Amino acid sequence: MNANPAIALLEVETLQVEFDTWDGRVRVIESLTFSLAAGETLCIVGESGCGKSMTALAVMGLVPQPTGHITSGSVRLSGEDLVRASAARLQQMRGNEISMIFQEPMTSLNPVYTVGEQIAEALRLHRGLGRNAARARAIEMLRAVHIPEPERRVEEYPHQFSGGMRQRVMIAIALACEPKILIADEPTTALDVTVQAQIFDLLEELRETRGTAIILITHDMGAVAEMADRVIVMYAGRKVEEGRVEDILERPAHPYTRGLLACRPTLVLGHPGARTELAEIPGVVPPLHQLGAGCAFAPRCAHAMPRCRESAPPQTGLAAGHAAACWLLEPRQAAAA
Repeated sequence: MNANPAIALLEVETLQVEFDTWDGRVRVIESLTFSLAAGETLCIVGESGCGKSMTALAVMGLVPQPTGHITSGSVRLSGEDLVRASAARLQQMRGNEISMIFQEPMTSLNPVYTVGEQIAEALRLHRGLGRNAARARAIEMLRAVHIPEPERRVEEYPHQFSGGMRQRVMIAIALACEPKILIADEPTTALDVTVQAQIFDLLEELRETRGTAIILITHDMGAVAEMADRVIVMYAGRKVEEGRVEDILERPAHPYTRGLLACRPTLVLGHPGARTELAEIPGVVPPLHQLGAGCAFAPRCAHAMPRCRESAPPQTGLAAGHAAACWLLEPRQAAAA
């Protein structure tokens, strides 16, 4: 993989996002810090409700208004803080320097415009291309994402495309202006496994050929194994573990990470009819307004101690670039100190 960790393209520092609710102000992202290098793929994983998509929206400057607020922290893209950027500047950067693919393309594509017009719109807005030049570029982008007969299909509407092809159109729109960063939020939701594999192969191909850095949001550990350079595991709006993909898959340190990996289905080869029971993590992600002072995962953790319910654990460094937030790791932290 072609990431250069010395070049920090995106730097997120102590990011906090809060929402006004009937239960008062609720913090949905807690002091989140991470970076993304040029040409790198960073996967953010966790169950639904862990804060993955909200992290992406915060990076894009799309936290829902008026109830959502970025209350502290910074999001620096090539040194420029997007949190403090004006609405006009954010509009200029979205699609041009940083783009996002959303979960469901049918709700993101406009049904009354052709796919060619929707690709061309971004090109006219950010690149100032004329009608003919934008159409030619739209055809080029459809060809780049392997949509057959792009000269004909550029004039078709979203309902004339399959789910997998619509997702390819979304990727074409996102990459039309050659952004530095592409955020893909569960890009294969509701697609069959064959199409999922094609979409992941396409993202990897585009990264290698265009040098685009990717943030992939997913709950699929198989996709993590295939795509990631580094991984962030989130739970209840907190980062509980971060490391290189081999650290997370081969040496998971946090009980939640180990639980996610244990939930993967496995095949028993050489034993026809053999079955293995599918593991699960008991319980559910807690409502964020009900979080206590301790570790948010403690109520579901088989290793929870009294201390886990009293205070939140700090990040403990385990190896270069690998850290986890768990009181079970404190002896290692003390030894390192």
